[in-house]
Amino acid sequence: MDVSAAIENRRSIRKYQAKPLSEEDMAKLLAAARLSPSARNDQARKLLVVTDEQIKAELVPACKNQGFVKECAAVFIAVHNPEKRWSAEDCVIMLDHVSLQAAELGIGSCWIGAFEEDKVKAVVGIPAEMRVAICMTIGYPDEAPAARPRKDLQEIVCWQKYQ
Repeated sequence: MDVSAAIENRRSIRKYQAKPLSEEDMAKLLAAARLSPSARNDQARKLLVVTDEQIKAELVPACKNQGFVKECAAVFIAVHNPEKRWSAEDCVIMLDHVSLQAAELGIGSCWIGAFEEDKVKAVVGIPAEMRVAICMTIGYPDEAPAARPRKDLQEIVCWQKYQ
């Protein structure tokens, strides 16, 4: 699958098969994260990977009771240093690379923006001075959702000035 196909075929997956990611697939996902761009190449971010069943279960209430958080193979938590400019954006770029690599590998992912940061930090021991930018569930899909409608380009793109 090429990048265009990964973009077109990526879906938010909320039902996962009960099996861990292979070492090879996990290595490819982590490589995609590592190779993602970073403003000024600061790389002021960390990717916390949670595969432990008990910790994933503890993350469910921290993620607004989204039960599929405990059902996935791994929860990726992108952590950044708020004192480094653009580090939050770097985290989002990092997980976007992961989501596209996952799509190419036939692995599902779902962005988790609904979470209580203090609770996530407490569950996984993130230092107070660091921030959680975004979370993502990862795993082999147990569903194949249809594509959701997208607006026409004319509705989302402006040329030269905002219209």
